[in-house]
Amino acid sequence: MATRLGTATVDITPLKPVELSGFAGRSGPFMSVRAPLEAQVLAFDSVVLVCADLLWWGPDLYETVIARIEQRYDVPRQNLVLHASHTHCGPQPGATFSPLVGDFDTDYLAYLADVVVDTVGTALANREPVKIQRGKGECHFGMNRRLLHPDGGVGGPNPDGPRDTEVNVLRFVKEDGEAKAVLVHYTCHPVVSNENKVGPDFPGAMRSLLQPEVGDAVIGFLQGCCGDQDPAFDGEFRRGGDEEIADLGRQLAFGARQALGDLVDVGEGEVSVRTTLTDLPLDAPTIADLQAHKDDEGIWGDWSRRLLADPTRVVSQLPIRLTLLTLADGLVLLGFDAEVTVSYGHQVKALGAIPLPYTNGMIGYIVTAEELAQGGYEPDNSYLWILRSGRWRPEVEPTLRKAIDDILRKS
Repeated sequence: MATRLGTATVDITPLKPVELSGFAGRSGPFMSVRAPLEAQVLAFDSVVLVCADLLWWGPDLYETVIARIEQRYDVPRQNLVLHASHTHCGPQPGATFSPLVGDFDTDYLAYLADVVVDTVGTALANREPVKIQRGKGECHFGMNRRLLHPDGGVGGPNPDGPRDTEVNVLRFVKEDGEAKAVLVHYTCHPVVSNENKVGPDFPGAMRSLLQPEVGDAVIGFLQGCCGDQDPAFDGEFRRGGDEEIADLGRQLAFGARQALGDLVDVGEGEVSVRTTLTDLPLDAPTIADLQAHKDDEGIWGDWSRRLLADPTRVVSQLPIRLTLLTLADGLVLLGFDAEVTVSYGHQVKALGAIPLPYTNGMIGYIVTAEELAQGGYEPDNSYLWILRSGRWRPEVEPTLRKAIDDILRKS
């Protein structure tokens, strides 16, 4: 059965200065717009994929958007896949996280939902037959950031740590031979700039460079399992601005061109979505633990007070949503509503799929049992900012790996 696809792109840049999310040291409304934020919509016959320049999709924002799309266009909510690039220079994408990493703006969340829902309609209206092609290239600026230090500390460029240099490109081709859409998948945190400026970071720079070469095609960025991957410049991590963002954009565009020059046709098949939920184990705090920190300054105090104010957040397990998006026979993407480290991405790829974290919600970082034992920001501190009730237990790794194996082997 021939695949039909409709596409559309919309500017999702805030209409007024709001706080940005992604860096705790930044405060106050943004000062300027370095480059617009965008969302790309790919609408198939009964499935919709949205790729957006957002940190992630907060659970509340996700629920609002999918409910409205389902009601307005009669697309089943289980067939909606909302993915984020993970830019750290966009507004807080939900109301369920700590304001200490950027407070949400009610007007922006309403505006974002409005324009995304409207744009889904635009994409649905221009569906036409396409064939799918896939190619692979390479890009090397993403580097493991969990260097182990003699004193037990964790952090810094780790060239010997696991990483993923593969660039996957999906090209959707119209009957006239022109591209309808191009999706570029790579694995690295978009954290080049921590300035108080709006921008999509290197994924946006890549799109701008590639656009003249693909005509009117919509270009979307797909983020990989980058929970422990940061951009490196000559083997070192540093912040930068326009020049550094453009440099990484060029490198990723080069990898995408490699892939576009080595495309193969993908077999036809019905586009579909399947979702599973699996409970992951947490070390939940006691009420006494929270009471002991409620008067602390900073994130520990904020976390403790908010969990005390809403005890329903204090749980010993939390479900992860795995979203299997099948685009054709042999071409599947696996979404996680989490920020996942690269070792899980390697597992997904070994099973023949493309990993897609930052999809359909956010429950925070998920690390391996080894990373839990090592400690560091991802296992020990990151959960405070999303107000999750505690650190993962070591059983998180075998539980998640089994869930990944189960859903992919049944695909």
